[in-house]
Amino acid sequence: MTAVVESVDTAAFAADLDACHDKAAPGAVVVSARGWVIASASRVDGAPAPGGWAELSFARRENPSPAAVRLAFATELVLLQRRTLAELLELAVTRLEQRTSEGANLLNRQLVRGSVADVALRLSEADDLRRLDPRARRAWLIHRDLVACGRTMVKLFGASGFVDDRPGRLVHLMELVGNTYLHPGEADA
Repeated sequence: MTAVVESVDTAAFAADLDACHDKAAPGAVVVSARGWVIASASRVDGAPAPGGWAELSFARRENPSPAAVRLAFATELVLLQRRTLAELLELAVTRLEQRTSEGANLLNRQLVRGSVADVALRLSEADDLRRLDPRARRAWLIHRDLVACGRTMVKLFGASGFVDDRPGRLVHLMELVGNTYLHPGEADA
């Protein structure tokens, strides 16, 4: 049996987040409607991200990015969230295929298979909704669905999913970034 790597590469996530900024605002960072920026620590001079994310920084800016730039960033951010969750699901399935309980493969357990199917269905729905209507409000709704998807998916890792360098931490970070940029507050209404 080969060992499954369960830790997540937070530096890669920070680089992917920076790529989202570059696609929406080449050479700059996108400032949320409420004036917050989250990007790699090398790109933004700010406070370290909560929870010990040394790779990321939070900063406050006076002027939000234009609505069109924020919408382009929202699209990229939802794609990043969806792609990251799909990669984590693959990792969870690989892990479950290699684990047994009471002589049976964990992936063959009915409740586990149901959870995997629920996550896969939500990922598919996110794609459909994104293609249907890419507006900012839709990005928020997709983000909320993906947050629920991520929370279900992390449970597939059991308690180990919540350790420092494990998927739960990355899922929490994606939720935080999405809540910062995608929330349809009064500034976007």
